[in-house]
Amino acid sequence: MISHQHNAIFIHVPKVAGQSVEHMFLSQLGLGWEDRSALLLRRKSTTEKGPERLAHLTAQQYVGLGYIDQQKFDAYYKFSLVRDPYQRSLSCYHFLGYSRIMSFEAFATRVLPKKLRQNEFFFKPQYDYLYDQSGQLLIDFVGKLENLTHDIEVIKEQCGIPNAVLPHTNKEKGSWKRVLRVLWGQPLMVFHLKLGQDKAPRTVALTPKAKRAIAELYHKDFDAFNYGT
Repeated sequence: MISHQHNAIFIHVPKVAGQSVEHMFLSQLGLGWEDRSALLLRRKSTTEKGPERLAHLTAQQYVGLGYIDQQKFDAYYKFSLVRDPYQRSLSCYHFLGYSRIMSFEAFATRVLPKKLRQNEFFFKPQYDYLYDQSGQLLIDFVGKLENLTHDIEVIKEQCGIPNAVLPHTNKEKGSWKRVLRVLWGQPLMVFHLKLGQDKAPRTVALTPKAKRAIAELYHKDFDAFNYGT
């Protein structure tokens, strides 16, 4: 998200309260969700580079792919939110509908490795959104979802919107439409079907094997953002 009116760039890591932040800025500008393209919150065109949804550009891609020049990127306040990798993975699992058809352990050990090899933006490590290849952090502030009440106040103050309200959005549970999309794109998942997993408590879903898989796949996130494994 780029808000030129606020001299701000938000790096939106999927499933870390990103749409709530975007709604907050749109509201400050008197815009609705249907007007979100004004903040670069839209699908990319066939001639553009980057993820399918430009809201999920990495920090490096904003300049690298030509969405803003280096001078403005350096001058703007750049921020993001991160989340415990276990909880973020569980959120993806539920939001995309996998919880309706397989265990979290199967998702963590079979689906996630493939998605990371394919470099799909939704599953990309949070580290890769915020750091460059040399290990340099490219943004000014990294807030944590676990400290959201405090950290969003820091962001609002820096952006000159201290009275802005952060709404709660995008909490929809994975629909069967998403499930069918998953099975259409990954037909071999039928061999791992285990219906009704969405009713299991998250503490049960996070088995030792699943935790080991997440700890290995997202080891950079655990280290960079001080989350314990």
